[in-house]
Amino acid sequence: MRTLRHPRGLATGGPALVPVAVLALVLALTGCAGSPQDGSDPAMTARSSATSPVPDAPLTVTDWAVTSLSGAPVPAGSTGRARFALTPDGTAAGSLGCNRFSSPAAVEGDSVTFGPLTSTRMACEGPAGEVERALTGLFGAGPLTWRIQGRTLTLTAADGRALTAEAASAAE
Repeated sequence: MRTLRHPRGLATGGPALVPVAVLALVLALTGCAGSPQDGSDPAMTARSSATSPVPDAPLTVTDWAVTSLSGAPVPAGSTGRARFALTPDGTAAGSLGCNRFSSPAAVEGDSVTFGPLTSTRMACEGPAGEVERALTGLFGAGPLTWRIQGRTLTLTAADGRALTAEAASAAE
């Protein structure tokens, strides 16, 4: 008759059980460190917060710096000079690139209408004059459709003329 023996250590919990015990512990700890209770994936949450979109700047109470007119960048000599802001009480004010202006402004849904512009009367030539004439024409074109994406505002007239403006930073 043959006697069957257990391999050394298995019956007594010796060295052969150590790797099995370590593997069981690792699996148990991995299972405990699973997803949070809300079901979200911590890696996804970290990635999405790092690439989350910039919140839209508000249409009113934002200082908008005109960066392009009808798809073309403002001329180099007038970059950053044409600026405006709309107030919640229905006015617009700023610089047309050369002269300062103010105007009534009505926001209804996705459109804004500028009333007659009141401005200073300096003679504006060159790039600043070009920007001023384009903005004066656009603001007087009737209702403009507005759209904000992040910190970029686009105002578009019914005839396709448009301006793009960037929200000024707090330091400006």
